[in-house]
Amino acid sequence: MKRSLAFKRLFWFDWRLHGIAMLLPLIMFVALESYVLFNPMLYGIQVIQTAFIPWIAWTVILHFQPIFDEGAYDTLVPYYRKWLVMDILRFLLLYFVGYLVLTGTLLFNGVDIPTIVFLHHIELILLFLFFGMTLIFWTKRFEYALSLLLMYTLLEVVTKGQFMPWPHVFQFETNYFDPLYHVKVQFVGILVILFSFMSIAKISKRN
Repeated sequence: MKRSLAFKRLFWFDWRLHGIAMLLPLIMFVALESYVLFNPMLYGIQVIQTAFIPWIAWTVILHFQPIFDEGAYDTLVPYYRKWLVMDILRFLLLYFVGYLVLTGTLLFNGVDIPTIVFLHHIELILLFLFFGMTLIFWTKRFEYALSLLLMYTLLEVVTKGQFMPWPHVFQFETNYFDPLYHVKVQFVGILVILFSFMSIAKISKRN
């Protein structure tokens, strides 16, 4: 009961802080669900990993952006620090439900999704969640953090993961039993651990 009230309090706080911008994730979800519903066999899995999952990070950046408004840091950081665990839980709950609906739509329409793909997507959700938090806390620039995420995602999608010698976390090939894909999934897991440590360490720092 107390946790339910805490969730409601946090969402109400977000609404007062962000206003109509809070609805952007819902709009994105509806758009992607419409796409996979009517085009399940055409890039359905790729749409989930390259559009829905990065959108999670953009939403997290939007959530933490007010910290860096003038005069807000000292007021909001103690609040976010107090509710850090609850924030992570509610974001994960919301987006896991959205992810389950999207993948459930694909499965219902006959798209075969191997177990390794689910593991990869879960890692991507955690990676972009913590990557978004890390960018906003270490750069302290909302525009810079958002631009980095957008640039990385767009370049990966346009070039199908063939541009620049940086980590390529998306999988654009359909050969999900390729040993190289399994290596990529392990590598993404390592990145999740790294960025989760960096983001939580930064927000937990006293001063």
